[in-house]
Amino acid sequence: MGCGEFLVKYILFFANLFFALAGLTLLALGVVVQLKIADLSEMGQGQIQIAPISAMVVGGIVFLIAFFGCCGAIRESNCMLVTYSIFMLILMVAMIALATAIFVSLEKVLSQVPEWLTQSFKTDENGFHAIETTFHCCGPTGPSSYLSPVLPNSCCAQAPCVPVVNAFPGCDTVVKEFLNTFGLVIGLVAIAVAAIQLVAAVFGLCLANHARHKYRRSYY
Repeated sequence: MGCGEFLVKYILFFANLFFALAGLTLLALGVVVQLKIADLSEMGQGQIQIAPISAMVVGGIVFLIAFFGCCGAIRESNCMLVTYSIFMLILMVAMIALATAIFVSLEKVLSQVPEWLTQSFKTDENGFHAIETTFHCCGPTGPSSYLSPVLPNSCCAQAPCVPVVNAFPGCDTVVKEFLNTFGLVIGLVAIAVAAIQLVAAVFGLCLANHARHKYRRSYY
């Protein structure tokens, strides 16, 4: 094996270690967001779940294919490397689609958060208290939403819960900041992984070509 092929082989191997970690990162982010927004999902806002669920699915697939690519690179298997490269290109398109969907829909989802929270505040008291406990917030717009000096325990870190003194801020702001932050993080990670996937696919095809020629030369 020449110096060039040696470098491609180990660059591809370590790139796939990165992909494995990136896949686990997307998977972990998806799980964290999904657990955090479980109460919002129970309000009937299923579209909020699209990003975290997609991140979990894509992250898991990336991890598996990265492991497949590591094996192909070390063994220099033409079949495994070509298969790996094809899957990487497909995943690259999926990553770009995921990031695009998040960036396009994020603003719309954020604009609807106040309406969802206000509706839950009026019709589902227990459900809204669960949201307050999860996000450390109080009322849709703050403690003043309750129109009372007596606040539920979910509005504070510890009792007694007193407006201005130790009450959490409004849920509108807190939930929007959370969704915006994690939406952007998932989208940016997806774009970064997609860019490196393109390079890895090219390297995989180059190494597969080298492995094919090496196999043919072994018969002469």
